[in-house]
Amino acid sequence: MTYQLLDQLRDHYMESEGTWFSLRWHYIENCILKSYMDSYKQSGKEDYYQFVKSFIDRLYDENGRIPAIDVRYYSIDQIRPATILFDLYQRVNDPKYKHVLDLMYEQLKTYPRTASGSFWHKENYPSQIWLDGLYMGQPFLVRYIKEFEEKKDYSDTIHQFLNVKKFIFNEENRLYYHAYDESREMFWCDKTKGMSPNVWGRAVGWLVMALVDVLELLEDEQVDSEPLKMMLQETLDGMLPYQHSGGMWYQIVDMGDRPGNYLESSGTLMLAYAMLKGSRLGYLASEYTVRGKSAFDCTVRQYLREENGEVLLGGICRSAGLGTNPDTGKVRDGTFKYYTENEIIVSNNGHGVAPLIMAYTEVKLSEL
Repeated sequence: MTYQLLDQLRDHYMESEGTWFSLRWHYIENCILKSYMDSYKQSGKEDYYQFVKSFIDRLYDENGRIPAIDVRYYSIDQIRPATILFDLYQRVNDPKYKHVLDLMYEQLKTYPRTASGSFWHKENYPSQIWLDGLYMGQPFLVRYIKEFEEKKDYSDTIHQFLNVKKFIFNEENRLYYHAYDESREMFWCDKTKGMSPNVWGRAVGWLVMALVDVLELLEDEQVDSEPLKMMLQETLDGMLPYQHSGGMWYQIVDMGDRPGNYLESSGTLMLAYAMLKGSRLGYLASEYTVRGKSAFDCTVRQYLREENGEVLLGGICRSAGLGTNPDTGKVRDGTFKYYTENEIIVSNNGHGVAPLIMAYTEVKLSEL
């Protein structure tokens, strides 16, 4: 199939600040920047690197600080944006990048944890582990240790991944649910197991992207990463029976035949990225390249379109979470109705565009 529209979207999305994304210290913008850094490494196109650097540099003030960072507030989402600074620091050795990396690493030393040793998702979501949080925190933690710490101890990261398997994995259907409440106090959780009630595709997408990115960082390190490779394989194998015949996954993964459910872009593209990258790096068999490319191509066919000269990716769940949204007061109970009716479907949201570009880069690499 032709990817001309994809090239147009990637080139023009950089110019859409204020429309599809904003100048802010936020995990969504970081995912967009990460996708362009991936494109830069694959293509060598300097425009992609300069876009990333310019975006980050404009977040700094005249004193070399990023005012948006609040180290007094614990949110694993706040850690994710710092991951892009490693590549910038590696290239230009500007101390302002290292300062923020140190700041975020120091915050993790005092970050609140569950009794089992996992980071809370946020301080206002106490005792909760969300699949999202692994992507937000663990690639940063691993890369900081790898690049700057004398003692290369990755046991904390591996332990936190295995906690997710212990607490959020359903052995019966072989699927991961969205989150876990250790306290059993939240209205959305099962009072016996502490798990949220449904399998949200994008939550699983965050998990598998975290796994492949961490595994890549651990290559050539003196650490047993086999538990993470097995977890990646097991997670994807659990998802494959629910892959739609066309290649995509539903918003609520295991309820494809239920009215109101829909094939969702962001979760599908995250899974595609993980399969393509995992296969390319040798963590998965070559058949996963075929599966991942099928998911990618189906999403492009179904949801990528051009309207009035603008390229749009549709089918993206704008946002979803659990508990009471602290900004809007919206009650997010994790039910089927919540995920499929209460959160709107949008176009060109960074949750979908970022994994689209990441997966597109992996498609190109798989063709080399």
